[in-house]
Amino acid sequence: MAHSDDATKAWVSAIPTKNADENVIEWNCKYKYTLAVSGKADYVHIFNKNVKIDTPTKAPSAYTKTELLTLMDKPHWDDMFNKKYAYHIASQPTITKDTSFDVSTLNDS
Repeated sequence: MAHSDDATKAWVSAIPTKNADENVIEWNCKYKYTLAVSGKADYVHIFNKNVKIDTPTKAPSAYTKTELLTLMDKPHWDDMFNKKYAYHIASQPTITKDTSFDVSTLNDS
């Protein structure tokens, strides 16, 4: 199962830009994914996308949430969330500086 399937999803905003006929010519949508991380604060990512409507024929209230998610390419957001979450929970390699290293112990050539 994908991480995005387990995430809580919520609309942050959907802001239409309208033409003189009151039809939407562009949407700016923000959509939030939240998923718990064991031993850490929840992982939260907000996607933000602008989409221009090539043939404006609908008022903002004529759209559905499902239509907006389709316009915003939700499958891509799901995929990106899965990748970002997997990276977030992955064990990071241990990196250390050896400040006691003595360069004089190396060969000259």
